[in-house]
Amino acid sequence: MSSPVTGVLGYYDDLFVTADAIERLREAGHLDLDVYSPFPTRELEEAMDFHSSPVGLWALIGGITGCTTGFLLTAGTSMGFPLVTQGKPIVSVPVFIVVMFELTVLFTGIFTLVALMVHTRKPRLKLPATYREAFSVDRFGVFVPADAAAQEAVSGLVRETGAVEVEAVS
Repeated sequence: MSSPVTGVLGYYDDLFVTADAIERLREAGHLDLDVYSPFPTRELEEAMDFHSSPVGLWALIGGITGCTTGFLLTAGTSMGFPLVTQGKPIVSVPVFIVVMFELTVLFTGIFTLVALMVHTRKPRLKLPATYREAFSVDRFGVFVPADAAAQEAVSGLVRETGAVEVEAVS
């Protein structure tokens, strides 16, 4: 059973104040932040120091796997049941291109879907305890995990960063 989440939740009204707050909190050593935003924004991603998504790599691996599978499936079938006509080669790549393309597209789609589910941790059946409805409407939220002894110091730091409202979560 997981331990309950404790920490400080700061509410912010402005995007740029939130991004500045995230940078200041990260400089103070709080690297494990949860950030809530009513809309996706590049400024918060840069403040959180997010890098490119690994989903593209998954899609590439899926495409290569699909193309290889398509070739091996068709070549293996041709070798297992040879049909020699007019001296043509049994394994003829131009004939296999359609199947290779279709399996490339299929595997790329499947791998991309799986990557999205894995990296976004979806489906979430239950919202986190630190989520508030205001974060989907007009406010930004930053949750800083802290134990009970450090909550007062973290609350002061969150207030200094420009939080409109600060809430202790325990």
